[in-house]
Amino acid sequence: MTKQEARKYAGSRRKSLDEGQVRQYSREIFSRLKALPEFSAADEILTYVSCRNEVDTYEFIGDCLSLGKKVYSPKVIGKNMIFLRIFSVSGLVPGAFGIPEPPSESERLISPGKNAFMVMPGLAFDKKRRRAGYGGGFYDRFLAENTEIYKAAVGYDFQIVESIDAEAFDICPDIIITPSAVY
Repeated sequence: MTKQEARKYAGSRRKSLDEGQVRQYSREIFSRLKALPEFSAADEILTYVSCRNEVDTYEFIGDCLSLGKKVYSPKVIGKNMIFLRIFSVSGLVPGAFGIPEPPSESERLISPGKNAFMVMPGLAFDKKRRRAGYGGGFYDRFLAENTEIYKAAVGYDFQIVESIDAEAFDICPDIIITPSAVY
């Protein structure tokens, strides 16, 4: 399956989810994620802020903050992505593409520590952990320069497709977590 085909298929399925399904599946996914030893050991959590029926990260962000972890979310600047610190989800503001992000004056993550843990979004994945994101390459460029980060992608079960065509610059997550499986 091409990335474009995978995006179209999974994107249309995701749009059909109702709020209750998103909440239930998200809790199941993050329950699995928080049981990972890599998450427990992490000092810094780099996570997207959910929108448009993505796996909901708001409760997860709150949980991380209550555990005393430093939480950062992405901000797009041109063709690149930086991570800014979150102290509360109520302080997020609309950013690029309408995605909530910390205000520009927030503390910037300069260099992720050795125990950094990233939660990656995506539109589709396959069992070989290949990922079809939104097509901007922001995560691939960031991760090419920050290779030590443990990467966990999260998605709904229907977002796992048979196969996704990969490109040389694609960076796969270390693990993919859905409500019913871990790849």
